[in-house]
Amino acid sequence: MKNHKDEFMILFEEFKKDECVRFAINGLNNNDFSIPELYEQILGPALYAVDECIDDDNDCIWREHVKTAIVRTIIESIYPYVIEAKRNITPLNQKVVLVCPEKEYHEIGLRMMSDFFDLNGYESIFIGSNTPRDQVCVAISQNNPKYVAIGVTDFYLMFEAKKLISRIRTKHEDKIKIILGGTAFLNNPSAVSEIGGDLYLISYNDIKNLAKEDSIHETGI
Repeated sequence: MKNHKDEFMILFEEFKKDECVRFAINGLNNNDFSIPELYEQILGPALYAVDECIDDDNDCIWREHVKTAIVRTIIESIYPYVIEAKRNITPLNQKVVLVCPEKEYHEIGLRMMSDFFDLNGYESIFIGSNTPRDQVCVAISQNNPKYVAIGVTDFYLMFEAKKLISRIRTKHEDKIKIILGGTAFLNNPSAVSEIGGDLYLISYNDIKNLAKEDSIHETGI
């Protein structure tokens, strides 16, 4: 997998969007890697590299935006592969609403998690970045999900996530399970429970294990 990652990073660092998209599609067609492997071992590290901007780097922001757009294009381009994979997955008949709190604009990691939920039998409803608290509650009321997954990248927006969770609890009590994810919690895992979250999921395997538990509860087996 390291060779695939290195090959991708060469194209990525040169902003070769078409070649990056072609790399992902060809890799899936040739079974060089799976969708989770593409996301976690290639695109994920590429995004982390994007986030390592130096404050005095004058051309950092535009480069970050271009690279983020490349990753977004790849994710949307391979969605037909997600659809195809879902044909072989038994639906859990459970919904997950995925949002970022107000002022949080980093949504790519959450978008990947949306596909991970789909690949494990959930129906994901991806809302995305900077979602007003009242709109999250409306989405919950109209879709009746089992989970709300909240992605937080910026540590300083933890308080916004806490306010969102508080609003959800006020409107829907404890009927909704709150999943938290994002790099904001990596060095501070205790914050998950401190701000009112129920679960912290960061990987495909985390979601796969959650789906196994939900499948057992659904079937009673």
